[in-house]
Amino acid sequence: MSQPLLYDLSYYRGRTDLASVQWFDSSNAAVDLTGYSVGAFIRNAAGTLLASTASEITATVTAASGLITLTISDVAGQALPAGVHRWDVWAVSSGGIDYPLVTGSFTVLPEVRYA
Repeated sequence: MSQPLLYDLSYYRGRTDLASVQWFDSSNAAVDLTGYSVGAFIRNAAGTLLASTASEITATVTAASGLITLTISDVAGQALPAGVHRWDVWAVSSGGIDYPLVTGSFTVLPEVRYA
């Protein structure tokens, strides 16, 4: 299993775009994601699932270039509590091998305009 990239992400509540992740192999070539499934998860410090690709997050895969674009529904994005959480992104091969791609903190920033 490869080591995931450590990437801390700041998210402004109400935006639908989360992140784009591109997977490269050790020779710096894009990994073809044909046949892979992708999972993305956001959990609070206690481990409670806040959002995932099972419902609130959409992962759009451009297989040939190894690109994964993550978006979140407006309703789910608005519901995320302000604070520091955790997130990760995984690719799973058709053979069932898990590859952790990204992990890190996921900070939800409150809207200043309504404070």
